[in-house]
Amino acid sequence: MALRSENVLAIVRNQIIRGDRQPGERITEAAVAAELGVSRTPARTALAALAAEGLIEKRTGRGFTVGHITTADVTKAIEVRASLESLAAGLLADRGMSDAVETTLLGVIDSTQTLLDSDDPDPDLLDSYSAWNKIFHETIMQSCGNELIGYAFERIAMLPMAALGTLAFDHSDLKRQRMRLTVGHSQHVILFDAFKQRDRLRAEAVMREHSLATLNYSDLFVRDRYGRDKSKARSV
Repeated sequence: MALRSENVLAIVRNQIIRGDRQPGERITEAAVAAELGVSRTPARTALAALAAEGLIEKRTGRGFTVGHITTADVTKAIEVRASLESLAAGLLADRGMSDAVETTLLGVIDSTQTLLDSDDPDPDLLDSYSAWNKIFHETIMQSCGNELIGYAFERIAMLPMAALGTLAFDHSDLKRQRMRLTVGHSQHVILFDAFKQRDRLRAEAVMREHSLATLNYSDLFVRDRYGRDKSKARSV
């Protein structure tokens, strides 16, 4: 699979958050490019984005070092983002979608459905899904009718994992990661229906779950048989 910058960004981000790359560890574009089999350009772009997020820090010489970011730090940022996104979703459901917003959100859903329905592996699946995902989340926050939510979000936007539509991706198990994207897409469909039905409570609840999924689902989908100990699992 030919990886592009968004793929590389999501993969290295996932490695750092899961502790595969330790705080203080040196990381360079050459090493990332060699490890993931990409040119230096997507590796360079990804590392620049990770530095902006605060997950890595520029060294005095060449390269970067992994920052001293804890799971608790990431969780705090995601929890604040989830609260803001949930409020925005509830307000949008309460006031109703404009024709333009409805068209945009439905367009995202149709596009990601087409991506996930493809029988052939799409080497740019994550890049494409990520782009549509960001549009979906940004549209909701920008169209909720309360500009102070967006202003509050800007204060945390550059914290690790806080940006709208941020994804972490494990390229070692593409089938399972595709499942995660499918779950995310399904939640978009449910959110759209909540907006359409003007159901504020459902929109708030689903968006909170969806926004928190960045961490929660990462753990869930790497466990064997959804958390059951394989040695204790009995055949049915």
